[in-house]
Amino acid sequence: MENKFLIDLSIKYGLDSAQVSKLADMIYQCGISEVDSSEAQRIANYICEMNILDKPAEEIVEELKLKGFIKA
Repeated sequence: MENKFLIDLSIKYGLDSAQVSKLADMIYQCGISEVDSSEAQRIANYICEMNILDKPAEEIVEELKLKGFIKA
């Protein structure tokens, strides 16, 4: 884990390394290649705040589409 933002989220929400990896993967699945971007941070914060990281990736993607984070 090198990204300060992801490290901060892991501390704030008590994420283990597998969860941080999944979070980064979800950001990339949204079509965002820069985890440091404000858009990526909004998505990551939403996923953590709503406590949906433990859902299957497909369900997270659907929710992000419904909330307008991903263009359908």
